Amino acid sequence: MKAIWKREMQGYFFTAAGYVFLGVFLAVSSVLFYLEILSQRSGDLPTFIGEMSYLWMLLSPVLTMRLLAEEKQKKTDQLLLTSPVSLPRIVLGKYLAAVTVLLAAAGLTLVYVLVVAIYGRVYPAELAVNYLGFVLQGCAFVALDLFLSGCAATPVTAAVMAFGANFLLWILDLLENAVQAEWISSVLRFCSLYARNEPFLMGQLSFAGILFDFSVIAVFLVLTVFRLDRKRTEKGKYRRFAAVLTAVMAAALIALNIGTTQLEKKNGWRLDFSFNSISTHSAQTRDTLAKLDKPVHMYALFRKGDEDAPLTELLDRYAVASDKVTWEMADPSLNPALIARYSTDSETPGENSLIVACEETGRWRILGPGDYVSLSMDTETGEYAYGGWTYERSITNAIAYVTRETVPKAVILQGHGELDGETVQHFEGLLEANRFEVAYADPRDASWTPDPADMLVFFSPQTDLNEEEQAKILAFAEKGGSFLFTCDYTDPTDRMPRYAALLRSYGFSPLSGVVMADKNAAGTYYNGNRMYLIPEMCSTDLTLDLLNSGAGTLLLPGSRAFTEPEETDRNLTVSTLLKSGDTSYLKQLTSTSSTLDREEGDPQGPFALALQARRVTTEGYVSRAIVFGCSGALVNEQIYAMTDCQQLIIRMAEFLMDLDASDLDILAKEAIRPALGVGSIQAGSILTAAMPAAVLLAALLVLRKRRL
Repeated sequence: MKAIWKREMQGYFFTAAGYVFLGVFLAVSSVLFYLEILSQRSGDLPTFIGEMSYLWMLLSPVLTMRLLAEEKQKKTDQLLLTSPVSLPRIVLGKYLAAVTVLLAAAGLTLVYVLVVAIYGRVYPAELAVNYLGFVLQGCAFVALDLFLSGCAATPVTAAVMAFGANFLLWILDLLENAVQAEWISSVLRFCSLYARNEPFLMGQLSFAGILFDFSVIAVFLVLTVFRLDRKRTEKGKYRRFAAVLTAVMAAALIALNIGTTQLEKKNGWRLDFSFNSISTHSAQTRDTLAKLDKPVHMYALFRKGDEDAPLTELLDRYAVASDKVTWEMADPSLNPALIARYSTDSETPGENSLIVACEETGRWRILGPGDYVSLSMDTETGEYAYGGWTYERSITNAIAYVTRETVPKAVILQGHGELDGETVQHFEGLLEANRFEVAYADPRDASWTPDPADMLVFFSPQTDLNEEEQAKILAFAEKGGSFLFTCDYTDPTDRMPRYAALLRSYGFSPLSGVVMADKNAAGTYYNGNRMYLIPEMCSTDLTLDLLNSGAGTLLLPGSRAFTEPEETDRNLTVSTLLKSGDTSYLKQLTSTSSTLDREEGDPQGPFALALQARRVTTEGYVSRAIVFGCSGALVNEQIYAMTDCQQLIIRMAEFLMDLDASDLDILAKEAIRPALGVGSIQAGSILTAAMPAAVLLAALLVLRKRRL
C-alpha cells in the first residue's frame, strides 16, 4: 500500500495534476477570503470555511479522475490488478494519496487563520471543529469520485462523471427544502453531505456527523474494490458475495447512522465548542428546568429551508434537559389553525416566531427575531449595535413565565385627561404579550372599586381627583395596592393637590421644568438632542437583574425630575431608579424662554428621573409605587425597539405586583467576533495572493526540470 501511495504522490507532483488542484483551490479560496473576511474586516472564519467547502464539489474530480481511469486508458490496469498487492490495499493507497493532497490544501488555508489571529481573534476549539467537518466532507467526496474513476474509461470521462455526481448531490440538497413530502425531505436531509457539515460550522462536534462521513467513505471504497474485482477476472475473489456484502454493509451502516443520529438528538451528545457557547445552558436555565412541574410545548414557526440553526440546536438541548419540554417545527403557511389559536387582538405569531405554551396554565408567550438579540448603544455616537444573542434568556424567561400559577392584572385609569388607549396601545400589547391582563377603568364610575391585587396605572393625568375618587384610591393603597405613575414635565401637577398628595405619600415630589443634558456630556443624550436623555440605571432590587444581563440602555425623550429621596420614616423606603448626568440642568420652558442652554439660576443635576417606593400601611400591608418622569419612554414602539425599555417595563410590573422576576439573570452570548485591526487588508491580500503564486512557481520549476 505504501508503494501505491508513493507512486500516486509522484503522479500528483511530477505532473501538473497536483499543482492544478492546489493552484485553483488556493486561488478561489483566496478570493473568498478577501470577499468574506478582508474586505469586511470580519473575524467570522466559520462562514468562510463553509464557503470553501463547496470547492470540494468542484475540485475533487481533479484529484481522482486519473487514479483508476488513467490506468485503464494506458492499459496498465491489468498489470496493477495482477500485482501481489491486494485490491483493498491498492484502493486504499490511491485514496490516501488523494487525501494527502487534500490535507495539504486544507493545511495551506491555515495562512488565512494566521492573518485573522494576528489582526483579530481566533477561537482554537471552534476552529478545530470547523476544520474537522471541512476535511471529512472533502474526504467523502474523494471516496465517491474515486469510485466513479474506477467506472470510467478515461480521466476526462471520470472527471465529468464525478462532477455530475457531486453537482447532483448539491441539487438534491437544495430539493430537500422544496419537496413537500416529509419522508422524502427527511431522506434527502439524512443523506446530505452539506447538511451533515452544518453542525461543525456552528462549532458543534457531532459524533453522528463523523460516523456518517466515515460511513460514506467506507461504502464507496468497498464499492471501488468490488468494481476492480470484477475487472480482475470473470470470477473475481469478491464477486460472488459482492452484491450481498454491499447490501448488508449498506443496511448496517444506514441503521447505525439512523440510530446514532436519533440518540445524539435525544441525549444531547453534541459538544458545543462555538466561540460564544450558543447552545450551552447557563446555571439559571438548568435550575429553571429542574424545577419545572408543568409540561411546556414550543412551536418553531419557520418555512422549510429558512430554519434558524442556532435556535433549533438550542431547542433540542431544552428537550434533552427536561422531559417536561417538547418542541416541533411548524410551517406558518400550512398551519393557519395554530396561528389563530395563539393570536390576540394585539399580537399574531408570524414567520420566524417561537410560541412557548403551557396547556395547564393556558398561557403562552410569542418570541420573534427581536427577542433573540440585544442592542447596545454607543454613548459617544448615539448609535445602536448588536450587543449579543439572547436566545437562551428569552426562551428560559418564557418557560418560567408560562408555567406561573397566577395571572397579574394592570388597570389603566382614564377620565382625567390621561393618555388614551390608542396612545398606550404598545404598552398594553407588551403587557398582554407577557401574559398580564390589562383593563381600563374610570375612577368617576361609582360602581368601580379597585382590587388591591391589581396594579393601577396613571398615565399623566391632567385634571385632579375628586374627593370620592381620592377615597377609593387611598383605600386601595391602604390594602396594599400598587401604582405606576408617569409625570411628564408638561403635566400641571401643581394644580392637582389631591393627585400631588398621593404622589407625596410615596415620597415623590416632582420638580418644575425639563431636564436638559450638558452639551459637553455626549454620552448622556441622543443624536444631538439634549432633551433626549440617556439616563443611568441605578442598582436597586428592581434593576439588579437587568444590569447584570446588560439590559440597562434607555432613552427618555423629554423628562421631568423629582427631588432626591431623603431619609424617611421606617414605613417608607424610596430609591432612585434612573438619574441624569452629573452636569445636567433644569430648564423652565416659558413663553419668554429664548434658549435651551444653561443660564445662571438653572438648577444643576444629577436629578432623579424615576423613583421606586415601598410603604407599609397602617393595616400592615406593603404598598408599592413607581413614578416615571417620561411617559413617552413607556408607550413608544420605536424606543422599545431601540432600547431595553420593554424589559424594564415588565420588571417594574413584576416589582409592583411582588412577583418573582420572569426576566432571569442570563447573560447574552457574544453575537459578533472581534473585527480585524488596521493593516489586515494589505497584509492579508499580500499573503493570500502569494500562495497560489508560490504553487505556480513550484509547478514551473518542477515540471521544467523534468522536461530538461
